[in-house]
Amino acid sequence: MCGTDGDSSPPGREPHGGISRRGVLLATGLALGATAFSVDLFSPQLSANAAGTYLRPCGDVPISSTWQGHRNRKPPSGEPGTDYAVAMRSPIRAATGGVIVDRKDTTDSATGRYIALRADDGNYIRYLHLASSAVAIGTRVSRGQVIAYSGASGFGSETGYGSHVHVSLWLGGTPSQLGFPNTVNFENLVDGGPVPIYPEDDPVPTHQSTDFATSVALPANTWTTVAVAAGQLYLAIVGNGIVETGDVSLNLKANGLTTGLQVRLVAEKLASNSGPVVTTLVQPVTEIRATAAAGSPTQGQHAQSYQLVGPMRLFVQLMALNSGVTLTGISVRKNYWTS
Repeated sequence: MCGTDGDSSPPGREPHGGISRRGVLLATGLALGATAFSVDLFSPQLSANAAGTYLRPCGDVPISSTWQGHRNRKPPSGEPGTDYAVAMRSPIRAATGGVIVDRKDTTDSATGRYIALRADDGNYIRYLHLASSAVAIGTRVSRGQVIAYSGASGFGSETGYGSHVHVSLWLGGTPSQLGFPNTVNFENLVDGGPVPIYPEDDPVPTHQSTDFATSVALPANTWTTVAVAAGQLYLAIVGNGIVETGDVSLNLKANGLTTGLQVRLVAEKLASNSGPVVTTLVQPVTEIRATAAAGSPTQGQHAQSYQLVGPMRLFVQLMALNSGVTLTGISVRKNYWTS
């Protein structure tokens, strides 16, 4: 998970400058414009003596958020761990031999997809924010075996974060037994020498969700701007001097489609916070094909990363490809940072 790492670099580990997880997200997106309380049950020395050494999930890659950094957040992380900065779909290898005891294959909640290993030494390791898992629950795996592929999943999105893998470790029990905040520092038990640590973490994104039941007739072959919540036309409004970076996922439901529905985002650059539009930036289109069953509602999704450099605003437009179409619902899932 992302957060503000307030700890200093451990001895022998110099901060490493480079692209952050949020930077990875931006590199794949579109630029639009110029409560848990954490208790450490085990001291670092006890942690280091509790088991043998483990493999890092993707080799000796930089750390983008330390275990202590997760604990230093306000509020602290609900599952402190170590974040390793890796590209999307990097192979994740088992830290040690053991059995896969849990696996989640949906992007919902802060964890996104994850896989969990009960190690032969009795410890419990979880890998979060996956693109996919490679082994089933109940599978015995060996040290170094590929068990998953890294991603950025969370908050119902494939890009709830920037790309990384989060590793959590509990000694001698499951998270349910010991408490999700009561992890220990995985880095204290790894093989190999120190790796670079980014000088600071990306902040945790702000998450917004809205589900809006509506009834809007969409004329055929005409772009129509639609509200995303009651009385809310814009996905984002950014004032002068503010930068908003994030990703948005739209889930749409419509009746009467026989051909299809097109979706796009449009950004407008303003002369001032309340001034006239000076530039309109139309974004790529997603086409949602009609449901095969005649008379059935059609559902589809449009997802996109974005960056707004204020003063700007962002909204949704739809175009029905046949007559008689009514938009009946729109759900928004949005994760964003401001600076």
